[in-house]
Amino acid sequence: GIFECRLSLGDAVQAGQEVARVNDEPILAQTGGIIRGLIRPGARVTRGLKVGDIDPRGELSHLHTISDKARTLGGAVLEAIMRVFNA
Repeated sequence: GIFECRLSLGDAVQAGQEVARVNDEPILAQTGGIIRGLIRPGARVTRGLKVGDIDPRGELSHLHTISDKARTLGGAVLEAIMRVFNA
């Protein structure tokens, strides 16, 4: 179906609150926090596709930083590349 946002990045959300709709079916937040990521409105999506990210820490400042997980993954990739080219 087609993804339609009901909220925006940075909006506070509670568990069970409607975040978006697909073909008039609501997509509900699984946890409370701040909306940190959403798929592009109007995008065609399939059942089970991750369409957003909610940061349960509720800190609006985290909206403008990368996650600890992304930082760790990026560091691991950089380390692997450096090992290949410094070998």
